[in-house]
Amino acid sequence: MQFLPPKHVFRGLPDSARRIDCALAIGNFDGVHLGHQALLKEVVRAAGALGLIPAVLTFEPHPREVFGLEPLKRIGTLRDKIERILACGIERVYVLPFNEKFASLTPAEFAKCILADGLACRWLTVGENFRFGANRAGTFDTLSELGRHYGFFVHPTPLLFSGKARISSSRIRAALELGDLLEASRMLGSRYCITGRVTHGQALGRTIGYPTLNQKLLPPGSKAQFALHGVYAVRVTGVAPMQVAFAGMASLGTKPTVGGKTWCLETSVFDWKGDAYGKLVRVEFVAKIRDEKRFSGIDELKAAIADDEVAARKILGIML
Repeated sequence: MQFLPPKHVFRGLPDSARRIDCALAIGNFDGVHLGHQALLKEVVRAAGALGLIPAVLTFEPHPREVFGLEPLKRIGTLRDKIERILACGIERVYVLPFNEKFASLTPAEFAKCILADGLACRWLTVGENFRFGANRAGTFDTLSELGRHYGFFVHPTPLLFSGKARISSSRIRAALELGDLLEASRMLGSRYCITGRVTHGQALGRTIGYPTLNQKLLPPGSKAQFALHGVYAVRVTGVAPMQVAFAGMASLGTKPTVGGKTWCLETSVFDWKGDAYGKLVRVEFVAKIRDEKRFSGIDELKAAIADDEVAARKILGIML
């Protein structure tokens, strides 16, 4: 499993010594779907033509969380988003903390302090319905006018369609909520995966005969949820050298039977034994087995997990 190259990822604005003129895309980029990928390739193309570096500005947490709206159902983790952005040829990803202070910037302050002075933006692409600044007062036309004043050109983002419908993160979330991995993967351009570092859990799985890899997917205190939930047949890489893939089953949710509240990914890897603590592991979701549910006790939970293993092995073509 590859580690993110630190020189390409900035948590906040770069200092003056590391500031380089850039072609920039702004957005949440949840999932980095085919529409996003087409946009990022346009940024790479423009950067090459203009002698700039291709870059992305994104935010963490999502603005909806800051404004106390209904929790966003995420497609992927911040790590997965950054990896997929860099895979498109983007050389720098700037992750800015979205907070009340940032949200209070006027459109002009955002254009000057963040884009022109903070990121040395010289070329920028956003959607024609892009809104920015305090109270979402800035529009695409506002940004274009400010760009002329502060020295960057604003290019409208093209839309990408799947059939007659526009590819969007909202459509992918809807597919994932239904467990429709095929439709989600079609718009993502690849199988749906989640990557995270293995941490110590409650060791409940080990005590009932099903040890699991535990991956915390969100920062402490996050109100976010994931669009995908339930129990799935999966393939797992990162637990062994040479990116060997193992079959398994995974539960994504809050562990209601043991009173859990925080979203967690728990994966049982078939026919493998070892220590994965601290490793960066990727879980590829293949097919849904069932929804997450609250069981009456540990014995009922254990019986359900045994049935899940039979179902997962059948889906993946692995013998018991």
